[in-house]
Amino acid sequence: MKSEFIVTAEDFLNAVVDTRYDLRIVGVTESLTSAVQAKLRQLYGREVSVDGGEARVPGENSLFKARYSDGDLVHVMNRLTAEDGCPWDRAQTHESIRINAVEEAYELCEAIDGGDVDNMREEVGDLMLQAVFHSDIAERAGEFTRLDVIDELVRKLVTRHTHIFGENKASSADEALAAWENAKAVEKKAESLQRQLERIPDVFPALLRAQKIIKKLVKGGLVNDCETVTAEQFFRAVCGGVKAGLDLEVELSRLVNDVKKNYLEGKIVAVSEL
Repeated sequence: MKSEFIVTAEDFLNAVVDTRYDLRIVGVTESLTSAVQAKLRQLYGREVSVDGGEARVPGENSLFKARYSDGDLVHVMNRLTAEDGCPWDRAQTHESIRINAVEEAYELCEAIDGGDVDNMREEVGDLMLQAVFHSDIAERAGEFTRLDVIDELVRKLVTRHTHIFGENKASSADEALAAWENAKAVEKKAESLQRQLERIPDVFPALLRAQKIIKKLVKGGLVNDCETVTAEQFFRAVCGGVKAGLDLEVELSRLVNDVKKNYLEGKIVAVSEL
């Protein structure tokens, strides 16, 4: 007789279920029946009956079924990169698929900005694939595993939400963010401003890098004489740069690099000195 996973109704409602394996849900009270059946529909794409306070569902270890689960994602990825798997998938490296994560992130942003929920669902999946793909590549190379990634992620969520899982309190989004930043600083051993600037990726678009660097400098009390401008004024400045024949991404990137370098070397004390 094939073994099955047995779980109580309360635990089932919060569990991550791999639908490839047999499942038996016990202790399904009348008050929990509708919730249990709703989750079963979401997992299996069909109705599952509850009889005598129990529900039994045979595993569906097939590549062709009405609904897939987390386990199927890992199973398919492992199959694609197995020794007899897809030659293209097996040939990929962290470097070769590096740009994919950037492209998928931008496509998700576009779906969000457009309020396109259907496309958003697809793009979230594409971005999730990148995480699974990199984890698979790393595991085959002996670098780290998917479980290592999950462990580190969950640990970060727990240790940095000290206002939820610790003694701190937060009654607003700003207070919650402050608690997160304080916990992060403790984890990073009160990271210096220099280290914070160094950790901002050079591959970020120039404007994003500029915003992040300036925020760090403002927080460190090193920028206090910037003129306040509106979005329209900023746009007009961009128009002026285009008319002048400037490649604004290149020019802003150069300027950001100079600002970062000079601040790190202690050569600039105000933006007006640029």
